Amino acid sequence: MKNGFLLRMLAVAGLLLGVPAALAEDIDLFVQPAGAQGGPPNVLILVDNTANWGRNVGGQAIWINEQAALVSTLSNLPVNDDGTAVFRVGVLLFNETGNPNNNVGGGYVRAAIRDMTAANKTIYGNLLTSFNIISDRSNNGKAGLAMAEAWRYFDGDAPYAGNSKAKTDYLGNTSGTAQSNAVYALAGNALNSFAGSPYNSPIADGDCGRNYIIYISNGAAQDNAADITQGTTMLSAAATGEGITGATTTIPISPSGSQNNMADEWARFMRRSSHNIITYTVDVDKITTGQITTGQITTGQGPGWTALLQSIAGVSDGRYFSVTSGSGGATIADALGRIFSEIQAVNSVFASVSLPVSVNTQGTYLNQVYVGVFRPDQDAMPRWAGNLKQYRLGIVGDMLRTLDADGQSAINPSTGFITECARSYWTPTTVDTYWQFHPQGGCLAVANSDASNYPDGNIVEKGGQAYRLRSSTTRTVRTCSPTFASCSALADFNIANGAITQALLGAASSSERDALINWQRGLDVDNEDLDAVTTAEMRPSVHGDVVHARPVAINFGSDASPQVVVFYGGNDGALRAVNGNRANAIAGLAAGNELWSFVAPEFWVNIKRLRDNSTPISFTGSVSPPVRAPKPYGFDGPITAYRDADDTWVFASMRRGGRVLYAFDVTDITTTPASPTLKWKRGCPNLGNDTDCSSGWSGLGQTWSAPQSLKTNGYQSGGAPAPMLILGGGYDTCEDADPHTCTSSSKGRHIYVLDADDGSLLQTFDTERPVIGDVFVVPDGNTGLARYAYAADTGGNVYRISGATANEPFAATDPADWTMTRIAALGCATPADACSANRKFFFAPDVVEKEGIFYLLLGSGDREKPLGEDYFPEAFSVDNHFYMIRDVPSDDEWLADETSNCGTAIICLASLLEIEHDAAGDPDASDLAAMKGWYLDLRDHEQVVTSAITVFGNVTFSTHVPTVPVDGSCTSNLGSARVYNVHYANAAIAAGHNNRNEDVAGGGLPPSPVAGMVELDDGQVVPFVIGAVGDSPLESTLPSPPSTGTQPKAVTYWFIEK
Repeated sequence: MKNGFLLRMLAVAGLLLGVPAALAEDIDLFVQPAGAQGGPPNVLILVDNTANWGRNVGGQAIWINEQAALVSTLSNLPVNDDGTAVFRVGVLLFNETGNPNNNVGGGYVRAAIRDMTAANKTIYGNLLTSFNIISDRSNNGKAGLAMAEAWRYFDGDAPYAGNSKAKTDYLGNTSGTAQSNAVYALAGNALNSFAGSPYNSPIADGDCGRNYIIYISNGAAQDNAADITQGTTMLSAAATGEGITGATTTIPISPSGSQNNMADEWARFMRRSSHNIITYTVDVDKITTGQITTGQITTGQGPGWTALLQSIAGVSDGRYFSVTSGSGGATIADALGRIFSEIQAVNSVFASVSLPVSVNTQGTYLNQVYVGVFRPDQDAMPRWAGNLKQYRLGIVGDMLRTLDADGQSAINPSTGFITECARSYWTPTTVDTYWQFHPQGGCLAVANSDASNYPDGNIVEKGGQAYRLRSSTTRTVRTCSPTFASCSALADFNIANGAITQALLGAASSSERDALINWQRGLDVDNEDLDAVTTAEMRPSVHGDVVHARPVAINFGSDASPQVVVFYGGNDGALRAVNGNRANAIAGLAAGNELWSFVAPEFWVNIKRLRDNSTPISFTGSVSPPVRAPKPYGFDGPITAYRDADDTWVFASMRRGGRVLYAFDVTDITTTPASPTLKWKRGCPNLGNDTDCSSGWSGLGQTWSAPQSLKTNGYQSGGAPAPMLILGGGYDTCEDADPHTCTSSSKGRHIYVLDADDGSLLQTFDTERPVIGDVFVVPDGNTGLARYAYAADTGGNVYRISGATANEPFAATDPADWTMTRIAALGCATPADACSANRKFFFAPDVVEKEGIFYLLLGSGDREKPLGEDYFPEAFSVDNHFYMIRDVPSDDEWLADETSNCGTAIICLASLLEIEHDAAGDPDASDLAAMKGWYLDLRDHEQVVTSAITVFGNVTFSTHVPTVPVDGSCTSNLGSARVYNVHYANAAIAAGHNNRNEDVAGGGLPPSPVAGMVELDDGQVVPFVIGAVGDSPLESTLPSPPSTGTQPKAVTYWFIEK
């Protein structure tokens, strides 16, 4: 085995979707009625009005351009078509002292949070314009106490420093300027009188809107020891009222000059509170040196203050922006526009929350992250928008982050999805007008972006590969014979192909047949963009949804001159090969362009329904009329590849799209990109029967399992090991029922081994229930040859595949003589129990080896049933777990030892040590040593919905708990998601984490984590994990290595040979 870090061929499975009303699919989560909708978000802008705002930078005071940026941002905030507000905004300033003000320091509400209608935007803009550097200046800048005052306002508590101030927004205040009095005259004052108490909270009863603070800092605050003590006392009381512990624990920052300031502790508390307040910080003209004096003020500790602002944003799931006041405040306006764009997204109806991710799969990964995205149709119609977008990784501060094409953070921590102003690769760099027929989304920092592809942000169909696909009507689209056994060579998918008949497409006429073919090729035959141009342009909806497909990216060039091609499928029926480079062309085709696509004959029957966009999707709980049908799927399964010095082959599966596995030779794709070769096709043409199945393949289910390549000395060609594939038998819809209705005749109850070159079947193993996950191959770290393999099924069983006997590796044994052993039965309480509502394994175990022991890590759950008890009472009742199972294949007594525990020679629940998910300490080492592993008891109704991955001895996986929204509640119908990070050996809290698990932003069904080593753009080679933190399943992090003695000496992995 190779020592060190994990390098493995990985991709990420995404969200699951659709089924008939009586059965189940994971897309049920996205076509259910939405939960309660929030009102406009409440945004409180804290402006640093101390002497800092008069600091002279570039020949003028900071506030001059800052003021212009604020007024411009406010003016540009959108309103709804009916004139109602999209945002609610207020202004908090540091206190002024002197008669008639009292001398209590902190903050006061200068303008209460109110609806930003067109009229109110003008009034608030006039107020900001009236602020004077001298007469509105505070000599009392106390950041911690100002944050405390913000909390008291949001919570409707008694003011600490905000009343008895002349300029506070209170009912009947007429003592100010005309601009101030215009604000005070509006309904919704913060206080009811000059000395009023308590605050009138801006959060209405039952309001599901989100709450935010934007802290615009012009320099360090001046909190003294007494202020810090007061802030700590108030924070302790507030936390007690909210039932939150540890609120006053100091947050360490570096440099530590402002560490004692309580502003970040308040920000952390407010995020954890019932109001879920997120704080953004804007650092204007930050000081990069220590304490200095500039002009009229002492600016304080520059780097230490910046560290505090970064901490305030970080602990509250906001973002920190470093900006300058020059150029008319352009960067300030840009930052504010990005912030309001992110805030707006939290309250949008965007539904896509977890997505497939793939990274280049050779050795150290290239710094190219591909994300397949989709958005369900709001009316549950079958045509869904989709795209493939590319991002990269980079170091921000001391943290690894997912970045966009412009080097900006790509993730909105509030939603967990792509941020609204991000620009993916392949997306234009200037505003266009393509989407003027259907403006949507938009980045508030870029004018007219709602009608533009730039920036694409979180809008699925904008930018990315879909943008490149729409750029030309010239496209290579291939297919093959509709006769299953005759599908041995590729043919053009066009109207000249007579095999694509009117009958096979379900067309009513020959003209409709031609229109359907052209529509599938992407032409705008129905004038979707309303410009009267049809077959001379591509349609806006040309790229369909990428839901479960797991892309694979292969570099056909070198690290210095990459030639990356991404292979992935979509539910528009196309298997695509795309130029995955950031900028370099491949054979004259620009980066992001499609090299070729393939439409399988199994999909032809769906083309008319997608074009018509008729017959809505059947989902759990749906009713008729109207008549409904299952969602149509195409190449919705994982894509894998085999590569050696001479050949590159790609293998494509279909998931619910079919019972077929395709193999393509793409060796010469960079020189002849339009000429792939179909190597072979295996499986069955029909989902409902076995007519015309390939010989030996009638037991194949829907192809969910990724074909894994492997070599052994027992199967050779030309005197050298020959490549093989191993995969699970797939999914049977008997698993959709609640409880399952699977029998001994159900499909998928197999593990197949076949020749990768010609598709000939070498071995078929029978399993208890369908094997829908991948098969984990354990290679020799020196030779790359396979030693063992492990798999799991939907009955909760785990299998070891070995050589001539159960206790020997593959070595020189012919695959026909391999042995399979059921090593664990964990579906029910005991192996003899035939429970109907059993635990299921949807994913292969991750495998770690240490000192001859294999540690298998996997979790149970039924991802296809993401809804609650009202829909799936049996699945809802299952007690799911995450498991670590120790296996010693060389020990022929390893399983026999469990006869007394389990009634037979197999590992069962009684063989494993139970660990509660919220256990305070680590399990006793002697108790653990006496068992064959452990299982982590999850929360009630919680199920594991991703594969696991082990990095530096820490294993990462994610879970989901269904939630049913209650009328009047603010609960999302996507359910709650958590990401776990525990040590593989004993389920201890992983290094670098404070708890075993944390909530995932946005909820829903997270994608599986991805890990490896990546070479960043600056040449650094660093480890990474995507999907290990709650901020977002798409966010990247640097994994923390534990002490040398606690991590395994080796982690098993598989790789594509160079």
